[in-house]
Amino acid sequence: MKFLRLLCLVLVGVMLLPMTVACRKGEVEEEMTTELITETEVETSDTEKIEEEWKDETKLLPKDQSYSILFIGNSYTKRNNMSTDIFKPMAEKAGYTVEVKAILNGGHTLQSFADPRDTFGSQVAAELADAGKYDFVVIQEQSLRPVTETGKFYDGARALIATIKAAGATPILFSTWGRKTGSEDLTALNLTNETMTWKLAAAYQAIGKEMRTPVANVGFAFFDVYTNQTAIELYDSDLYHPVYTGSYLAAATLFGKIFGVDPTTVDYNGTLSGETAEILRLAAKEAVFNPPTIPEEHRLSSEGVVGSGTTDTSLMRNLSKLPTAELISIEKGGSYPNGKRFSGILGTKGQIASKEYSTTGLTDAQKADIADIGYGVSMIGVEKMDGDSKGYTTAIENLVNGHWGSSMMCNVTFDEHMYDVNGNVQADGKYRALITLNFGRACLFNAVGFASGSMNGFPGAADVYVSEDGVHWTLVPSACWDKINGGAIAACSDSKSLADPWNSNTTDTICLFDMAEVEGQYIRIGVVTGRCDKATMYNTINTREILVYGH
Repeated sequence: MKFLRLLCLVLVGVMLLPMTVACRKGEVEEEMTTELITETEVETSDTEKIEEEWKDETKLLPKDQSYSILFIGNSYTKRNNMSTDIFKPMAEKAGYTVEVKAILNGGHTLQSFADPRDTFGSQVAAELADAGKYDFVVIQEQSLRPVTETGKFYDGARALIATIKAAGATPILFSTWGRKTGSEDLTALNLTNETMTWKLAAAYQAIGKEMRTPVANVGFAFFDVYTNQTAIELYDSDLYHPVYTGSYLAAATLFGKIFGVDPTTVDYNGTLSGETAEILRLAAKEAVFNPPTIPEEHRLSSEGVVGSGTTDTSLMRNLSKLPTAELISIEKGGSYPNGKRFSGILGTKGQIASKEYSTTGLTDAQKADIADIGYGVSMIGVEKMDGDSKGYTTAIENLVNGHWGSSMMCNVTFDEHMYDVNGNVQADGKYRALITLNFGRACLFNAVGFASGSMNGFPGAADVYVSEDGVHWTLVPSACWDKINGGAIAACSDSKSLADPWNSNTTDTICLFDMAEVEGQYIRIGVVTGRCDKATMYNTINTREILVYGH
């Protein structure tokens, strides 16, 4: 009996063991599952924390150490010696020891400052070569680019901020102000002082967020004073540069942002009355510590947004003198009203260019005719001609009509599309327009360029291609230029020695680029950026003649 009882207990135990193990296994799995869930929750929380931990915060800096600050920008920073004559003494009045240096050039872009091949870019590279030399570097973009070429602004900011951080310094974005009401630029861009202020601020804050870089909202301070203190003049007569009052306001805002000090606590007036300075310091305080929220319709994200393209000028050869080769973009034969017998190149259609013309907006059929590469000169991307254009027949023909000594201009506005080199519309296309020359025969090309009244009216940046058949295009690196981002270009020193065949007049500006005797029947100029004197005119050209040398 004892044996039977013992056997029964053993059997029951054996039966219960798997159940116990299973239960324990379940407990263990439950514990493990709980642990995994907890860890996942922690990881998710940590990820969110990492994504959110950078905020554009303004922190008070101690006064028991010295600070070295570099300013990089153009005329907005340069006017009234803002960095050295206003910002520095303001900081010193607040009890700080500061050293200030500036690299400034009117109209310069952040892309150019970030390029060590550029004259001023090389200065920036040299200053930032020694890690730890600067505590802060203030960077200010060309005043229209964040609005007109936002992607290129982002590209320049990214490159320069990366260089600054690698040098161990903290970059500060100097967010600028809108044009004053009445500015032609506001009209051209269909903006107001207010909407331009929002657009500038949105672009600066977007790249600031992406690059985790503080933004000094100088534009907000300007807008505050401009709208609420109308007796105080911030703008020069050109309606965009700052007078001393504007420079003081910019300095106060930058001071507050960098040092984390309420500007109203600093008794520094510069050359201003105490009352005016106090008003400006209060506006600076609000811009730093209580900036307005950008309206939803103006907010931007810079993530993934890049410029539409820049031109590689590393192999560019800008000629200093006119070539000895023949000028082949003007041919003998044909006649003009003055009795001169010559013409521009006639292509394969026997005609210089399309005669379609409109100052209000070309039809699709007109655009197609103007784009026909059978003409001597054709253009893809034209929207309309300027009513002030002067010429024998049309603005397009003026590009090769042999009249560069006076004002027969090709003055056109491009459409809203971007194109690839083949003339296809592409959202990420590089070119605003494509100008094609058809010589009607195979040629060896020595040089290509422009004759104009100045360096401003012809394209600021362009790629040059050749083709034997008008279908397959080969880049000519030595003939590509970029005055805006790739460095300076110059007119030939003997420009005035070339008289035009119309009336033997000359011009001071003939700018040419080496084509290294490449062979082809066609030359195509891919316009990356239009006339380079004003960002509001990047979608236009206004020039007298395209010149091509060869045989």
